[in-house]
Formats: sequence, structure tokens, C-alpha cells
Amino acid sequence: MSSDDIEKKATSSGEIAAENVVHNKDNGHMHRSLKGRQISMIAIAGTIGTGLFLGSGKALANGGPVGALLGYLIVGMLVGLMMYSLGEMMVWDPSAGGFIEFSTRYIDPAMGFAMGWQFWFQTVITAPVEITAASIVISYWDKNENHRAIYITVMLIGIILVNLAGVKYFGEFEFVFAFIKILTVIGLVIVLLVVDLGGAPDHDRRGFRYWRDQPFNNAFFDVVPESKARFLGFWAVLTQAAFSYGGMEGLAMICLEASNPRVTMRTAVRAIFYRIVLLYVFSILLIGMCVSRDNEHLLQAVAQGASTAAQSPFVIIIQSSGIKVLDHIINAVVLTSAFSSGNEFLYSTSRSLFMLAQEGKAPRIFSRVMSNGVPVYSLAVCSLFACLGYLACGKEGANDAFNWLANITTLGSMITWMGIALAHIRWYKAMKLQGLSRDELPFKSWTQPFGAWVVLVSFLVIIFFSGYTTFMTKPFDFKSFISDYINIPFTVILYFGYKIVKRTSIVPLAEMDCSTHYVEDSVVYSKY
Repeated sequence: MSSDDIEKKATSSGEIAAENVVHNKDNGHMHRSLKGRQISMIAIAGTIGTGLFLGSGKALANGGPVGALLGYLIVGMLVGLMMYSLGEMMVWDPSAGGFIEFSTRYIDPAMGFAMGWQFWFQTVITAPVEITAASIVISYWDKNENHRAIYITVMLIGIILVNLAGVKYFGEFEFVFAFIKILTVIGLVIVLLVVDLGGAPDHDRRGFRYWRDQPFNNAFFDVVPESKARFLGFWAVLTQAAFSYGGMEGLAMICLEASNPRVTMRTAVRAIFYRIVLLYVFSILLIGMCVSRDNEHLLQAVAQGASTAAQSPFVIIIQSSGIKVLDHIINAVVLTSAFSSGNEFLYSTSRSLFMLAQEGKAPRIFSRVMSNGVPVYSLAVCSLFACLGYLACGKEGANDAFNWLANITTLGSMITWMGIALAHIRWYKAMKLQGLSRDELPFKSWTQPFGAWVVLVSFLVIIFFSGYTTFMTKPFDFKSFISDYINIPFTVILYFGYKIVKRTSIVPLAEMDCSTHYVEDSVVYSKY
């Protein structure tokens, strides 16, 4: 296919899209009300929650200061490459339904079905996970566990009301909380630097003491020789880091509601680099400099699976260095961060269900949109699933079931990242075959085509070995094994089930629709 044919096809697609705008006015539409400053702030700090503030302690305990830093750095670079791949596609066609539609158009309709429902399941579970974590954080002040259900109820009502208010108010809410999170992380980095240099009340100049003493975990699972223990401890950090970075791909859900999407989304994708380096990697670097991986309080908190500020390495450092009051402030920020993350995950899961309905891969009713641009039925169903958070208030069995569901989300993120990379690889090949120049792309990354291949192969390896610790426990931990790998058969069943029922086939490169369907200043209308 020549470049002229591609241009004609794009023009035709634009005319069809414009025609659809005229004929679908009564069905409701998404509002492009998210401003550039809001999207950039969400991209930088939107999903920062318990993964960084609490989970980084587990990463330090497993991998040691150097192992934790390398793990977060490697996974961060991989996620950055993935976001550049996604960025190229969504800036080229911001009217598409994110990676759900890209998977349909560039790989196979069955892949779009599997990717969409897998992502929906991942985010619909993560929303109550973050809300429950926020309620548990409150136990730092209120020790009565019977009050947990009350806190969950209040926060659930809060995130539902924010999402019902419309994307304009959602954007302002996330902008404010993202700003608070960024200021907090910057402030904590400065505090840790002061502590490391001996400026805290204990006047203990740590320097790189813990890097010299034990840079890696020499006693991981009591494995011998030490070299093997170090490597396995480092490898365990990769999955933990993936959990911390999880949710970045949700930026694609914003495309349909972003004002001037080609400019704002391009800026947002570029901001991902600063988020990874400054907010995550630099924080992990300083944590490893200020506290030992075998710190008694850290190991105890990780072993008990505590979800309060007691598990946070930031709090452990501050308390051990003699700084007063600051631990309460950090706990308050962890609380607001978890609440904000739950709010964003509810947004992402409701929009993913809307996109599936738009493509005919979910009941049509879920694509209905209110006058303020909210897919109300999608939001209602996803809000019901958010009530799974109440399982954490039940007896031991119910709480175990909730924790089991929470563990599934990490693998789901990596599967989604692999799907995005595969869609980009095929899109890149089809553009080359059809004679469409990459110079026409509004956003072009220097990392391609190799970046997408690195993401696909790397996360395939990480996923394969993500549950290796279950084989090291005696007796065999079959519950953890299932939660570590259940997303794989789940996605495979979705893919082949849809493929068999609908008799779909992989899209040939020569016939692939590589054109953009975006019309300047257009909005996305509900098809049903």
C-alpha cells in the first residue's frame, strides 16, 4: 500500500468519524476536559501509592540496597520503553480506545478482547486494594480494627462521587493530590539526604555504610552459596518493582477525554522519565543508604505484612534517627496517596469497560454516557466490585481471599505491558510494509523498534520466573503459586475462547489499518 493510499484511507476515516459525530449526538459523548497540566501531573504521580511508600521496604529487605536499586532501575527503564511504545500509538490516534483497540487493530480482535478484559480485571481489583490499604494505614492512629469497615465505606463513597462528578473535577482532584505526592517525595528525599549526612538528631553519618556492609541479600531464603542468594534476592525485587510501577499504562484511558490530546499526551509520556528517575530510583537509592536491609523493625514489618506506616522505610529511618512528628505526616500522605490511587484505578477500570463496550466486546449498555461525559453504567458495575475491599474486614478466610486477589494484579500489569509491546512491533512492521513514514508521527521515540522488543522479551522472562519462591518453601505454597501465575491461563482462555467463538484471525500486515482516525477537536461518541 502506497503512502497516497494511506493518506486517502486516513481522509476517508476522518470523514467517517466526522459523520459519526453528526449521527450520534443523542447518545452522549466523552468530554475532552482534561487539561495539559492535569494530565502531566497524573502521568508523573497519578498512581504513586502504597507501592513506593510501603512496598519499597520489602524490596530493600529482599535485595539489599544495591539489589533494590538495580531492580527498580531495570524495571523502571523497561516500563519507560513500554510507555514510549504506547505513546507513539496513542498520540498518533488519540481517538482510539487505547491499547484495547490497538491490540484489536494491530494484532487480532481476540487479543483486543483478552487484553481489555484482563486489564479490566486487574484494575477493578486494584481499586479496592488501594482503598483497603488506605483504611489499614489509619490504624496507625486508630487501633480498633472494627472501625476499618467505616473507613472503607467513607473512602469508597468519596472516590465514587469524584468519578460521578465528571472528568473535569476528576482532573482537578488528581492534580491536587499528585502535587501533594510530588512535594512529599521531594521533601522525603531531602530529609533522607540530611539523615545520611549526619544532620539528624542522632548525628550518625551513614554515608554508604550499608552498601559496603551488605550490598545484596546474602541470606535470601538461606540459599547457599551466597552468590546464588544475592541473585535470587535481586530477582525477587523485579516483581515488587513491577507492582510499584503498575498502573502507568492507565494513561491510555485518558486519551478520549484529553483536550488537545496530541500535545498533552506527548508531554505526559515524556514526563514518565522524570517520574521513574526522580521519584522512584532516587528514593530507593537514598533508602538503601539510610537503613540496613536487616534492620530489626524493617524485617519485622515485612514478615508481618504490615500495611501501616510501620512498614514504610521512610518512617523507620525517621524514627531511628530521632526525628519527631514527621512519621505522622508521612502516614497522612500515604493515606491520601492510596486514596488517590484508588480513585484513579476506578476511573481506569470504568473507562476500559466503556471501551470494550464500544468495540462490541462487552454489553452495549456499558457504553452509555451521561450528559457530563461519565459512562455511568460502567462506573456503577466497577463500583460494585470495589466493595470487595470489605473482604479485608472479615475473618481470616475472607482476608486471605482478598490478599490472594491483590497478589494477582502485579502479573496482570506485566501481561498488559507485553501486549502493548507486541501491538507496537506489528504496527511498526505494517507501517514499514505499507510505505508509511515514521516522520509523519506526531510523537516519535528514538527507542524504536528495539525498545518494544526489549520490553516483550524482558517481561516474558520476568513473568516466567515470578513465582520461583513458591518452590523454595516447605511445604509447597500452592496458594501463592496460583496467585503468581493464574493470570496466564486466564488471558489464554480469554484469547482462544473469543477466537474460537468469533472465528477471528491475526490481522495481516498488508491489510492492517495503520491510519489515524482522529479528527482535530472531535469528541468520542457512544456508539450505542
